Amino acid sequence: MNWPKLDALAAELHARLQRGAFRGLPPVPLDGGNVMEAELMARIVLTDIEDIREWDRTNPTHPTGEQRLRTVGTEVQQLLRLVPAEHDAAG
Repeated sequence: MNWPKLDALAAELHARLQRGAFRGLPPVPLDGGNVMEAELMARIVLTDIEDIREWDRTNPTHPTGEQRLRTVGTEVQQLLRLVPAEHDAAG
């Protein structure tokens, strides 16, 4: 996953989050049998992307690896599949 694709996915996730598309969805299953509210998970993933970008900015000689970007990208894609693009809080 490259940064332009991850940025586009993050922008879509942020837009859906701002519309309230994740409110009221069933909890998202996590590893280990735990669950988390979809809205909270979306916020955490967006924060993770910001942290990775900040790391890359402040540590240019040790950029984030492709595997980490791919993992975060997969998390964003999974969240985006929870609600269609046209879904909104009014539903």
